Amino acid sequence: MRRLTMLFAFGAAAALGIGCRDSNSITGARLIATPNPIPNVAGVWTGSYDAGEDLDCTASTSAQASFTVDDQNVTGTLNAAGDCGFENVLFQGTIQGSTLTGTISGSRFSPGSRASGDVYGSTGLQLILVDGQFAYSGGAMNLHR
Repeated sequence: MRRLTMLFAFGAAAALGIGCRDSNSITGARLIATPNPIPNVAGVWTGSYDAGEDLDCTASTSAQASFTVDDQNVTGTLNAAGDCGFENVLFQGTIQGSTLTGTISGSRFSPGSRASGDVYGSTGLQLILVDGQFAYSGGAMNLHR
């Protein structure tokens, strides 16, 4: 019994000695934060396009985007059907976290046009297009895989 008591006392003292070396130190497991992975937007996305100007534009026309990714750099081509749609618009931008931002050029978009949006999980993407000259003439692409 005496031996068991001594082992218990020794174990408790050792545990206290390891855990509290001095009053200025904290011991224990360290948590290492891992950043959220960047969503993979590479590939083909399909969905709909709603023009920013709805005077003479058909709502919810078919849309398609195709992207390639190199690290955080994203390039791609955007297409939307309909009377206010566009073909082969070049997207050049970056992805940071779940946000995709960049410039767009070609078709009916004037210099300085841009696109930005959010990736939802691995299957949803919304891009807001803003024309560089006429802010109201952009629109929204709601895409999925």
